[in-house]
Amino acid sequence: MDVSVIQQKSGVSWRMLASPVAAGRARVLVAGVMREWGLPFLVADAALVVGELAANAVGASGLRDVIKVHAGIGAGEVRLSVWDGCDAWPVARRVEVSLETLDLREENFDDNGGWGLSIVESLTRRYWVESTWPRGKWVCAALNGALE
Repeated sequence: MDVSVIQQKSGVSWRMLASPVAAGRARVLVAGVMREWGLPFLVADAALVVGELAANAVGASGLRDVIKVHAGIGAGEVRLSVWDGCDAWPVARRVEVSLETLDLREENFDDNGGWGLSIVESLTRRYWVESTWPRGKWVCAALNGALE
């Protein structure tokens, strides 16, 4: 997978194709940055949050689209952001998890998604969406326990 890296004073950004492997690649890259920044206690949460945001971005993107991933430190917190070119804002799914709400049939073993923003919400101080011109949006999250 072709990934371009942009080092900035405020953090690091990557551009990658919106492909099925992008979320996994984003997790690995962000986990590495957390270690480099001396924040090993944030590796698991940061990787999960950025993976969920990237998976949503890939789902909102078309073939040959690019997504962007950013990890930065500012205002005493670690911020993770993922950009996609779709103008529709993500919506958190609110469903009580139980055996009744899950489709456990073998043919649908991987069709119980839609929990990404709920996971992000539970692991972060806050998350928000910023529209970009002429199209797209950044979905951003500030991690809990960051730099305290």
